[in-house]
Amino acid sequence: MIQNTKIIHIFASGKYLNSIKYSTMKETINVNIAGQAFTMDMDAYTALTAYLDDIARRLPQSDTETMADIEARIAELFREKVPSPMMVITYGVLRNTMNQIGRPEDFGAANRPLNSSTEKKSGERRLYRSRTDRSIAGVCSGLAKYFGLETSLVRIAAILCIFAAGATLWIYLILWLVLPYEPETQQNK
Repeated sequence: MIQNTKIIHIFASGKYLNSIKYSTMKETINVNIAGQAFTMDMDAYTALTAYLDDIARRLPQSDTETMADIEARIAELFREKVPSPMMVITYGVLRNTMNQIGRPEDFGAANRPLNSSTEKKSGERRLYRSRTDRSIAGVCSGLAKYFGLETSLVRIAAILCIFAAGATLWIYLILWLVLPYEPETQQNK
């Protein structure tokens, strides 16, 4: 699989427009594909991981050899298109490579659901505002769900704290602005 070496660089691509030079900054990342090191911009890296995940879910889970062969072919094509290790693999290079390898649908029907970034990892808890069980903004309900408490108890405690100490209202408003809504699931839709 692709291994992220957790080294972040900044890549600047300059363009001229009406004799004024401007540059766009792209975040790059060092990755290992089939044992070969490459520098990719984040757009290309995100697209490549989605592409490989889509192919992997169409193959049997025990078929690691085919995935290794696909990754080796991707690395080989990257080396042909970007001969210098100092050059960055862009989304355009990746798109050409994906066109040569083929669409994920060419590898068969999906056997497993697509891994989404909103899936909960084992043991990971995130604090969200509730979409369904909310009175004002879903903050109390989200706190109750996070700490495993009864929602009405958290609401009563919040109301009492607002009257006892005025700072609680500010904390509630800040949490309202900062906390994201919980991810939509099939049940929420």
